[in-house]
Amino acid sequence: MTRLITNDTSKYILDMLDEQGLTVDRGTTMPRPQLPADITELDDEDLMRLYTHLSAYSDFLGTQLACAIIDEKDAERNKDYAESEAMLRHQTSNPKSTVTVIKALVDGDPTLADVRQEALVKYSYRKMLETMVNNYERSTAVCSRELTRRTSGDNFKTRSRKFTA
Repeated sequence: MTRLITNDTSKYILDMLDEQGLTVDRGTTMPRPQLPADITELDDEDLMRLYTHLSAYSDFLGTQLACAIIDEKDAERNKDYAESEAMLRHQTSNPKSTVTVIKALVDGDPTLADVRQEALVKYSYRKMLETMVNNYERSTAVCSRELTRRTSGDNFKTRSRKFTA
């Protein structure tokens, strides 16, 4: 099973939603669906199954993206807080230094490396998820267009028979 990746904040929000009866699936057992090279070769039932599968997987990815956005915001807040603490620490230990010098000391502060790296990782993860969500939305749209093409063709045939008989 593929499970949602959460930190304390996004998990807390998911738990809050559960308490309100707004349950969000925390995982999926389905494999990643893929569009075939030629979608027109699928029969109607397989096309509908693919559309349903793509939609469900898109829902899961959308939830994961929301968690990633929350987690990124949390990491950014932690980084900002750590940088503020470092600025105060450097300002206290270098009271005659200019703000520019203090900012330079904060920028080069090795104690901030971990929180900065964590914020970068969260940002990068969110960006990659956005790409995946967009890709799956496009794939779902391709299926939807194919379903519409097939059903509108049937309606056209039915309408034309109605008026020719």
